[in-house]
Amino acid sequence: MSSIESALGSVAAAKQASIQTQIGVAVVAKSLDAARLQGDAAVKLIDAAAQLSKALGRGQRFDSQG
Repeated sequence: MSSIESALGSVAAAKQASIQTQIGVAVVAKSLDAARLQGDAAVKLIDAAAQLSKALGRGQRFDSQG
């Protein structure tokens, strides 16, 4: 293998690694977005349950700290 072919192979491998890194970052970003959305939905659900229990005259002494 000549030095030019070796250099071209190295460039191609670096390009492939860069593309794989970009894809990995995009996948992790999507996963983080989904986790944030799930967390926001859980907080809204807890808030709604707290409001409902207060409306029913319950939950006045709820200790969320344990």
